[in-house]
Amino acid sequence: MIERRQEQRSGARRISDRAGTVLSEETIEALAATLRVLADPTRIRLLEVLNSRGQATVSALSACLPLTQQGVSHQLGILRRAGIVRRRREGVWVNYELCDWTGWWLVEQLAGGLADAGS
Repeated sequence: MIERRQEQRSGARRISDRAGTVLSEETIEALAATLRVLADPTRIRLLEVLNSRGQATVSALSACLPLTQQGVSHQLGILRRAGIVRRRREGVWVNYELCDWTGWWLVEQLAGGLADAGS
């Protein structure tokens, strides 16, 4: 069990655990924002498809999900603003790809933990 204590250091509130890891308020806020972005099943599926394909267009992604192209584009916009995916124009095509693998890594870790807990 992790013991948490709040400390005042140079005016910034920090939370530390027994292992000595100290998270600043800014880190905690960034983590919470990332988790909010990842807390959507459609966005998790998009990350899964982009991880397996490497890159894909909105049209290709909408063929993999029960969403319209407009819906896929909206979800990709959220992931792009969060810095998790990027888009790259190739002629008339716009391809999306993962650019920050932290989100996908976190999804895999949580899924693995849930699978282990269910066994």
